[in-house]
Amino acid sequence: MTQLYKESKEISYYMCDRHQRVTLSMLVNLLLDVSEKHSEGLGRGETYVKEKGLSWIILRYDFDIQRLPKVNETVEIETVATEYNKLFTYRDFFVKDLEGNELIKVTATFALLNHSNRKMARITEELVEPYKAVFSKRIRRLAKPQEIDNSVYNEKQYEVRYFDIDSNHHVNNSHYITWLLDSLGSSYLSKFEITGGTITFDKEVNEHQIITSVSSGRKADELWTDHVITSDTVRHCQASFKWKTVEKEG
Repeated sequence: MTQLYKESKEISYYMCDRHQRVTLSMLVNLLLDVSEKHSEGLGRGETYVKEKGLSWIILRYDFDIQRLPKVNETVEIETVATEYNKLFTYRDFFVKDLEGNELIKVTATFALLNHSNRKMARITEELVEPYKAVFSKRIRRLAKPQEIDNSVYNEKQYEVRYFDIDSNHHVNNSHYITWLLDSLGSSYLSKFEITGGTITFDKEVNEHQIITSVSSGRKADELWTDHVITSDTVRHCQASFKWKTVEKEG
């Protein structure tokens, strides 16, 4: 049986947007904090992994959002490592309100990075055994985010700063999400809220690098946007998001 871990979190004001709903970047930070607490409790925390010359990296997020938690709301976050193979492991997160209603489900795809050669490492049974995840030879074939519409798009550039780099010496996931969404502009972001989507990470970016975030809406469906982050000719991150109109308060 898989190891389920859960923890309560209060949504503070600094985690929220102008509509007092938690931002996607802050949501991911909360999920990863719970994930790390789970790993530490099983004796497989960051220190254990680093001593082996490795670190976990995230290759993909899949979001299904019924409602984003609001400021001062307390939610329960549950997480479980569900399955692994020689290259990838999959972890589910469930965000619930205090009545047990599921607000958000997120599936994250992880891989191991070898520090010495900066390449993916094989996932061993020793490393993941405490999670009680199911081993499967099958590698999930998941749909990729849709490509940008090059005829109509938004574009912004950013420089990777010192404080964008985390303790694993690469850009924190939350910064990618901010760059992805920021290119849409405040007018769009104030009118719509995310109800789902997919983010894939292809290649890490480095400090002082200049990256370009590009986004476009779909002509066939105005409530989907597609995104890509590049530098020169290298693609670092890609995403597609589904949206709905922000409900007016009161």
